[in-house]
Amino acid sequence: MNKNNLIDSQLRIEHDIRQSHTETFLEDGMVYTIILHDGSRITDAVFHYCHLTGQHYFAVGAGIYPLEKVYSHSMRGHTPSPTPQPAQETCTDPDALVISEEAAEVIDIFLSPRTHPITFQRRVKCLMLSGLSQTEAEHIVCSEPTQLELFYDIGRGIFAIDAEAVDNTPLFNPYTGKEIPESSN
Repeated sequence: MNKNNLIDSQLRIEHDIRQSHTETFLEDGMVYTIILHDGSRITDAVFHYCHLTGQHYFAVGAGIYPLEKVYSHSMRGHTPSPTPQPAQETCTDPDALVISEEAAEVIDIFLSPRTHPITFQRRVKCLMLSGLSQTEAEHIVCSEPTQLELFYDIGRGIFAIDAEAVDNTPLFNPYTGKEIPESSN
């Protein structure tokens, strides 16, 4: 067995153990205290599982902490304390940037190592974390399009977001940093 295969095998075993541990002890949506590898202690970190990427992570406010950065966590979680939700602003501006299923504009992007080498490699790694071999992951990334939903903020510019994430997570305008509201229609 060559050295690279041995390292890959060890990483796969470590990933499987970590996956098994998180599925056994941690509950999605529960709050834990975590300690990062750098010694930072973070309280009230909510544990989540992203179905899009297959990754587990902790979140506090805008901070995201993948399991790889977490050294330790409390064994028992508790439900998050309710936080008051800000009143939704109703906007009648027809040019306002909003998330709307009716007005969604989705484009297909085919990734390849030649045209988009960095994004291609990152998508392959993401699929490999879900258990696919590198060959299988590369085949899927090359043969199945990545769907991006387009947004245009008038006066600022265009941007795209992975279409699968649009309905699953709060989205923020990269030009203003403000959350994009959902259409009330």
